[in-house]
Amino acid sequence: MRTHTLALVESPAQFLHVLEWCHAEQAAARTRLAVLAPSDPTTVAQLEAMSDFAAEEGIALSWHTPRRSATAAVRTVAELRADVAAAARLVVGDPFSGMIQSLLPFSHADEVVVVDDGTATLEFATQLVHGEPLRRWHAGLTAVRSPLARHARAFFSGPRLRLFTVMSVTSVPGSRVQHHTYDWTRRRFGPPRLLRGVDVLGSSLVETGVVEVEGYLDAVARIAERTGAAGRYFAHRREQPEKLRELSRRTGLRIVRPRVPLEIELRRGPVAAELASFPSSVGFTLPLVLAGVGTRVSVQPLPDSMLSARVGERARSFLDRIGQDMQRVAVQPAAVSWS
Repeated sequence: MRTHTLALVESPAQFLHVLEWCHAEQAAARTRLAVLAPSDPTTVAQLEAMSDFAAEEGIALSWHTPRRSATAAVRTVAELRADVAAAARLVVGDPFSGMIQSLLPFSHADEVVVVDDGTATLEFATQLVHGEPLRRWHAGLTAVRSPLARHARAFFSGPRLRLFTVMSVTSVPGSRVQHHTYDWTRRRFGPPRLLRGVDVLGSSLVETGVVEVEGYLDAVARIAERTGAAGRYFAHRREQPEKLRELSRRTGLRIVRPRVPLEIELRRGPVAAELASFPSSVGFTLPLVLAGVGTRVSVQPLPDSMLSARVGERARSFLDRIGQDMQRVAVQPAAVSWS
């Protein structure tokens, strides 16, 4: 017998957007959520915290650890292949994931929903429309991954695809895009208490090899000096402890490790009157989450001089496009500004 919906997520943000989708569709009771946990403890802790919210909403959940070893990856595919095959609807958090791409050949879903994964959603839409194999904007495509990436592109093509997003996706036909405004998050948390001053939102640009560590530390220090910020630095879940210790030493910012996605962390509050961030998905998400609160997101430029020599033209073009999209973003325009 085919089950109604199976959701596959790997990150806290994807988990949040499955909760938002279940709320929008009133589908919690008909959804099973499979967490494909990564290996780093910070992300695992956030996923565990999100699991409590799923339980509150009545969403059935299973936990898998495919990245512990090659054997664990094979075991996860074996554990989930029957569930994937039985799902009438498949909800996917990361269409670029090798683990998820390995499960797609077993699917016979009548409908496929890709929930938001930040700025990666824009790249997904572009690659899909251009008929490209699905791969991350900052990564290459190996011989092993190429067949999976090409199959994934074919799998997500066609009328059964739905995209659930807050991003300004224009390349996918409008009938297949469902925009949302974080209704579940705004109803469940806040409104937050507003603080004076500036907080800095951390980024994984160093960890993904886009920016050299010294360039990043210098840039954050300049933000703190220019704004007089002696507030908080909300660390991205992938940022390394050594980098954060040096950042705190140079800037005087207090390091905060959120236990949940930043959208929930700041909605619960307190939140600063200004949030400084490099180009990323928060320029799209936080104006929605914090609408009416009085907080401004100031997006900091990312000049070529900050970029690593390893960053290719494809990644540079993607970063430029993100910046342009954020400048013309239509949602809550008064809450976003460029510094």
